[in-house]
Amino acid sequence: MRIVFTTWSASAHFFPMVPLAWACRAAGHEVLVAVPPDCVPAVSAAGLTAVAVGATAPPAAPPAMGGPRAAAALRDWPADWPLRLTELGAPRQRMLHSLVDRQLGLADAMVPGLLAFARTWRPDLIVADGSTYAGTVVSHLLGVPLAAHLWGAPAVLRLEHSGPQGSPLPGYRRLFEHYGADPAHGPLGWLDPCPPMLRLPTGEHRWPVRHVPYGGPAQWPAGLLGKPARPRVCVTWEAGARPAGPPHDGPDPLLAAAGLLAADGLDVVLALGPAQRAALTRLPDGVRTTDASALHLLLTTCAAVAHQGSGGTAMTAAAAGTPQLVLSPRPEQMLTGERLRAAGAGRHLSGGDLAGDEKAAAKVRDAVLDLLSGPARDAALALRDEVHRLPAPSHVADDLTELATGG
Repeated sequence: MRIVFTTWSASAHFFPMVPLAWACRAAGHEVLVAVPPDCVPAVSAAGLTAVAVGATAPPAAPPAMGGPRAAAALRDWPADWPLRLTELGAPRQRMLHSLVDRQLGLADAMVPGLLAFARTWRPDLIVADGSTYAGTVVSHLLGVPLAAHLWGAPAVLRLEHSGPQGSPLPGYRRLFEHYGADPAHGPLGWLDPCPPMLRLPTGEHRWPVRHVPYGGPAQWPAGLLGKPARPRVCVTWEAGARPAGPPHDGPDPLLAAAGLLAADGLDVVLALGPAQRAALTRLPDGVRTTDASALHLLLTTCAAVAHQGSGGTAMTAAAAGTPQLVLSPRPEQMLTGERLRAAGAGRHLSGGDLAGDEKAAAKVRDAVLDLLSGPARDAALALRDEVHRLPAPSHVADDLTELATGG
């Protein structure tokens, strides 16, 4: 069987797909990965074969998404906001629509190349990242079954629609109609690594799949895998984030809190990508760094992790049984933080609430200390056990064969 995986992002959205892609290869299927040109090196580094389609993606939206006015729109979101899109008000809806518009632009750039490739290679199944609309367009045009792959988000975020089970937004409809596709077409189901404890119930059909951590080629983090003499806290950021931040933005709350935690006597380790480490010209006293690609190994030694709420980091921490503090920069990450808080396995601070707060770093430090002294560890271990009970990618690969053949 021929399977094409497709996504627009090298880290946050491609990395969660790698274990399933390899499970399909190990089962004897032909697997290719269609991605924009800037994602090709990540696919090759994972030992998979890439097909370049579309154009390089623009940088991800910055945390503030447009300054003080946007920061204000990030405050006080409902904990179940994906179920209440029509109730969010104009400023919040504009923020979400801007995210959709970005994905529509990426999809429009990807469709011609993906369609030409698929017409030639003739895949039996498309596995598309849930926010890669190009895969849905091509699935309908060629009549190829489609499975959507989630990246650890607690909900199926159908932001391209007016609400749960709602109608497509005008821009989404125009994308499909431009290529002669039906905007009502969708995946047969959603491959979901999020454990049930964290899921926000929605109407879409989900196929559970165990999150197997993958962060790119990694090296054993020497000196960090033994039992630490002091409680260890990991601090990490999204792949595209800049921990140092522009000078006029003031100190990053997570970075400043790392220094405060180290001063309190904790063993603090920053998990960073190469560009992030290069940008940090000075580390807080008592703080050290390691490669973020080995995060899954580091977190098994940590008493807590503080991060920005990306799906990959949240699922990797869940699989390790590590209590989490989420300092969320955007609505999706707010949802992750709130679901962790509700499950008792974490705490959540909204970046919008902390914007311009001189005590932001102290509040982050206090939230981490609260994690260390409270019952979050037991809930985090229960979450870990739930992750491990989900079907392994090898089992799901067999199910995909039945899906493609209509079994």
